Amino acid sequence: MPIIKDISAETPNRVSARLGIVLAAFLPIVAVTLTTLYQNQNKPTESAENYSNYGGDRRLLKFCAENLKNDRSFVLFQHGTCVVVEGDDDAATIKEQAVRLLHETASPDARFICTPVENNNMIVSYTEPVFHLRFSEDIDKHRHEIETDFRRFLTEKEIADISPNWNPPFHAKVGLRSRARLLKDASNPVVSHIVAPHGTEKTSTEHTASVSF
Repeated sequence: MPIIKDISAETPNRVSARLGIVLAAFLPIVAVTLTTLYQNQNKPTESAENYSNYGGDRRLLKFCAENLKNDRSFVLFQHGTCVVVEGDDDAATIKEQAVRLLHETASPDARFICTPVENNNMIVSYTEPVFHLRFSEDIDKHRHEIETDFRRFLTEKEIADISPNWNPPFHAKVGLRSRARLLKDASNPVVSHIVAPHGTEKTSTEHTASVSF
């Protein structure tokens, strides 16, 4: 069993770094909540070619709209980061809370957990109610790029803690790319849409994300 032998031979710091990225064990409550939201709705599939704007992706907007409650809103940022805001109904307050949660979540080494859901889609969730919903059509389109170009999304500390030939699971590579989008949204928090009980509000000119997938 070479994988077990390889891990057991590594230093505790390296094992910790790997498990921190791949498992993020302290996140299951957030992940389960978001997965439950996804499983409780109907999910008709649509062609990926219709979507070039991540914050304005109609699939993501539809997901948010179908999971609204009187005290739950969703704020979508231009690179596809979605923040769940509970308990507010004023658009300005919702946006303010979402930006605060975004900044609290978006550290360069932010831990995440990747949860497969129906239709081979994936939810990438973080320590706060912040997530990315990655669609299988997009994943398949960029599969080779995801598989081979992941090391540049690691922090210097993470690189120092892993071996040169470390190859994480595919879902972790998707998570690393999602974390890069989280950081881009936090560095320039442009809100694309607020999906709230009183309706969907488009708050900015639509942008096409400047990085692929």
